[in-house]
Amino acid sequence: MQQEAINKSIIRDFYRRAVSQGDLDFAKQIIADEYIQHSPMVKPGKEGLLEALAYMKQMPKPASTSTPFLRLIAEGDYVVTNMSFGWGDKQKVVVDLFRFRNGQVTEHWDAIEDQPETTRNGNAMMDGPLPIEDNGQVANNKALVSEFFEKVYIKRQLEALPDFVDANLIQHIPEIENGIAGLTAYFHQTSDQFIVEKVAHVIGEGDFVVVQAEGKVGSKAATFYTIFRLNDGKVVEQWGVKQIAL
Repeated sequence: MQQEAINKSIIRDFYRRAVSQGDLDFAKQIIADEYIQHSPMVKPGKEGLLEALAYMKQMPKPASTSTPFLRLIAEGDYVVTNMSFGWGDKQKVVVDLFRFRNGQVTEHWDAIEDQPETTRNGNAMMDGPLPIEDNGQVANNKALVSEFFEKVYIKRQLEALPDFVDANLIQHIPEIENGIAGLTAYFHQTSDQFIVEKVAHVIGEGDFVVVQAEGKVGSKAATFYTIFRLNDGKVVEQWGVKQIAL
C-alpha cells in the first residue's frame, strides 16, 4: 500500500506541476525513457508527451475555469484517475490509466468526453464519493465485477443483472437512466451499437473497481472505462467514459 500511495502522489504532482504549471523538468524525471503512449491525441513515446506538455504550456488559459474534481484509484502498478474540470464553456470528463515501474510512469491510456448539459439520470458524469482506502473487500469486489462484465457486458445475459446490481443503482453515464431498469433498457436499446469484446484491466481499491474494456461503438473500435462503487456485494453506483477510435 505504501508504493501505491507514492504512485498516487506522483500522479497528483504530475497534474499540478507538469500539466498545470508546465514543469517539463519534473515530467522528464517521472516519465520513463521507454514510456508507451496509447492516447490517440498525443505522439508516441516520452518525447511525444513532452512535446504535448510544452504545447499546453504555451496555450492561453481560458478566462473561466473551475476547481477540478479528482478521484484516484490505485492497485499494484496501476493508478486510475477520474477527473472533471471546466475549460472555457465546456466541462471536460477524463479517465487516465497510468502504469508504473520503478517509480516512473511507463505506460498511459486515456479517454475524454464533454459533459453534456443534460443527462437522462440527472447526475454529473464525474462526481460523488472517493474510495474507502481499505475495506477488506477488494478481491471480492473485483471478482464480482469481472463476472458481471463477462456475463452481462460481453455475453449480454441480462437476466443476471439482479445478481450484481442494486435495484436503485445511481447512474452517471449520461444516456442511461438510474436503477437496474435503466441499465436493462440501455442494453436492449444498444444491442447492435455498443459491443464489448474483451476486458483489458480490472483495478480495485476499497469499494471501487475500474474496468478497461475494448469493443465497438457502431463500426468504430472503442475503449471503455467503467467505474463501479460497490456495497454489500452489489454495484450501487456507476460512471463511464469511452474513447472512440479516430
